Amino acid sequence: MEPRTAMEKELMKEGLYKNRVQEILRKHKGFLSSSYNEDVAKEGDDIELLKKQYSSERKIIDRIISNERSAFLSGLALSGVVFASVRFGPRYLAAKLGGIEKARVLKEADDAARKAGTRWIQQGVSFLFEASFGAWAGYRGYNMISSQNSNSYDEIAKIPLCAGKSIVSEKICSEWVDLVHNEMSKDFWKNLDEEDCRLKDKGRWKAVLGFADNCIKRKAFEDSYRKQHGMKSDDAVDVPDGGVPTDILQMLRKQRST
Repeated sequence: MEPRTAMEKELMKEGLYKNRVQEILRKHKGFLSSSYNEDVAKEGDDIELLKKQYSSERKIIDRIISNERSAFLSGLALSGVVFASVRFGPRYLAAKLGGIEKARVLKEADDAARKAGTRWIQQGVSFLFEASFGAWAGYRGYNMISSQNSNSYDEIAKIPLCAGKSIVSEKICSEWVDLVHNEMSKDFWKNLDEEDCRLKDKGRWKAVLGFADNCIKRKAFEDSYRKQHGMKSDDAVDVPDGGVPTDILQMLRKQRST
């Protein structure tokens, strides 16, 4: 069925936009996984002070990693359960329901295959199928748990609002905002407002948009802070405790109008 509206046309680009998001994440994966570390310190930097300045961001990233680790372990456990069920379940049920006679028939079939030299082929093919099915189930389980984990999405979106400094924001925000508000059409984002949203992963896209909007808020706060404190335009800002106010844009507009 042909898309009729601009919003429907944009839905067809979801895969393309997802790839663009992943490109940015892969490009900066080192900073996303580690936040501030000594590898990015400049000569003469106070390492302990920098660690303290980036500590709020580090805590958020640790929570995200913890959430993802839980999803991964759940997927791993599911993979093991499915593998065991597929490998041993049918024979166990057959023997249980068929009794001694069924167990004897199964044993005779195994013995015949072993004598014919085909038992190892049967075992190899069966193991390959069972392992593949178990791995697929585990991967699907991880994806399902991870995609439904709204806590991770919310935490990711909040990174630019954190107190102190944010190396993730420093490295990603400019490119991320350009993607979300310039490269991607507004009609794509209108799909999030639909009651019957047809996006494949609404929570993920809300986090993508939220992160970009919070990047804009952080930049606005930092620009205002530099101006108030006589700092240079490229000086790093150590956001005070409490982080960037979520209503910073309204606050600045109100100040300019008075």
